[in-house]
Amino acid sequence: MVAGLLPATALAAEPTVYDIWVDGVQVTSENKDNLCGGTVSYDPATHTLSLNNATLDNDTLSDYGIKTTIPSTLKIRLTGTNSITRTYSGGGIAIAPNSGNSVEITGDGTLVINVNGNTYDGISAGADVKISDKAKVTINAEGGLGIVGRMVEIDGATVDSTGLYAGIDAHWLKIINGADVTLKATQDGRNGAYIWKDQEGNGGDIELAASKVKATSHYPALFARGNLTVNGGEVKCTSTADGAIWTKGNILIKGGAKVTTYSEYPMGGDGTFTVEEAEIDARNTNANNIPAIFDECVPVIADGYHLNYAKAVDSEGTEIDLLSSGTQYFALYKNVHFITKAVYPVSFVVTPDGLTNVVVKVNGQEVTGSVSLEAGTYPVEVTADNCKAYTGNITITSDTATHTQTIAMTYLPADYTKVDAAIAKANALEKDNYKDFSAVEAAINAVVRDKNITEQDEVDAMAQAIENAITALVEKPTEVPTETPTAAPSTSPTEAPTETPTATPTAAPSASPTAAPTATPTATPTAAPSASPTATPTAAPSASPTAVPTATPTVKPTATPTPAPKADPNNPKTGSSNLPVIFGSAALVLSGGALAAVLIYKKKRHEK
Repeated sequence: MVAGLLPATALAAEPTVYDIWVDGVQVTSENKDNLCGGTVSYDPATHTLSLNNATLDNDTLSDYGIKTTIPSTLKIRLTGTNSITRTYSGGGIAIAPNSGNSVEITGDGTLVINVNGNTYDGISAGADVKISDKAKVTINAEGGLGIVGRMVEIDGATVDSTGLYAGIDAHWLKIINGADVTLKATQDGRNGAYIWKDQEGNGGDIELAASKVKATSHYPALFARGNLTVNGGEVKCTSTADGAIWTKGNILIKGGAKVTTYSEYPMGGDGTFTVEEAEIDARNTNANNIPAIFDECVPVIADGYHLNYAKAVDSEGTEIDLLSSGTQYFALYKNVHFITKAVYPVSFVVTPDGLTNVVVKVNGQEVTGSVSLEAGTYPVEVTADNCKAYTGNITITSDTATHTQTIAMTYLPADYTKVDAAIAKANALEKDNYKDFSAVEAAINAVVRDKNITEQDEVDAMAQAIENAITALVEKPTEVPTETPTAAPSTSPTEAPTETPTATPTAAPSASPTAAPTATPTATPTAAPSASPTATPTAAPSASPTAVPTATPTVKPTATPTPAPKADPNNPKTGSSNLPVIFGSAALVLSGGALAAVLIYKKKRHEK
């Protein structure tokens, strides 16, 4: 009966409570998914507290915005815009894991922390504090420290932390991977980042890598009891009463980092100051003539690097070019701005092997052996005997593969002048005049046009082969022409045509002998021509005679001679007359000339 009278709620299991408080409310299994009006939730399996547009200011008089004593790292994931505010004058801490646990803040949201009480901090952890991912955290701790931890690491996040005593107070500080961090201490005699050794003497180091860091304070903006290393990125430090950067250990600036300092007194440290590839611009803002860099911590340029730019301003305000002056003791000047670059030993291999008088120029300067070059692109000229001049660009990077440059030279072409002359000589010949012209053509066809100057002997041999083939040519024998002359026969009466005409002359002489006998011959001429020419001409002359001969032809007229007159019985028979003799002599002369002409004509035909 008693059991039946108990309320049902008394039989229900008690809720699980977790050692974490949010805005003054302890998280339990019942409220873990609906804290702060549903803007905060807690996953006990992963110890993750999610803030999604949460505003933690309901109980501003409580000591903590978020407090935990869980025996594990507290993970806070940010989504949207979130804030934690503590205004109690007695103080308060925005995020406070217990002394042995760490806190990690991730996500792509923002968190704004305002802690107005005295001696209280924005984030205070006895172990490590890590802010990463794309989280954006802004802290304003007017009476305390912005961030306190053993190791404070900001990885790719954006953090703006201002504290009365320091923006960050830790044993190690690491800002890496494109983080953007602003640190500030508002009280005199304080540091933007105060990094000190733990009780065992460990730590005290600052590591800044590929990030943007801006620090401002009365004393050194970045103070390290150990070493400071800046590897890439950009760092700007300002001290209103001391050196902008100060370390008890060593300073190393490298990776192309740009470091700018503004200070009343020199920046530096008690250890060494080594510069690899970097840009350092140290400026002293003091009205007095005080160097910008501590003279017992003079920057030393490491091996493998050199000055690319160096200028300073002396006490008189005069700018000095340290590169041209040769004065590179940086701790002498009120303002010093210098840039160092990595240089790489670059060597050149010029091919093919065996070239002579090889000259390599980089940026117009002749180099021998290896040359130290910064990363970049350079014009290169190379000359060598019997080669075309090479001009081109080389690109040098930190990759060792670029530190040996191979330049392939091209030989000059061979001289084909003799070959061309021999070919021209061959082309001028009439090959049909020779028994065999093939050797000349073969020698010409054997010419190869792509030889270089080292193969000049082969080219000259090609020319000689053509010349030899030309010399060996044998001409064909000369033949007597067989064609009929086209000229008219000679008009001289004493010469007969050398060739028998192919046709009868087109006309016979048109006139009788210029003189007739004055009297009738007493007798018949002693002899008539024995015969006509033996053959009729085979062809007509190419043209008729232009005029009738004025002299009696030596050949017998084609007309029949007039018969001798018979004796007149009435003429007296006594006495003698010279006419018959004259006529007879004339006849003999005429007949003799005709006969001679026939004989000569026959002889000439025979000789032909």
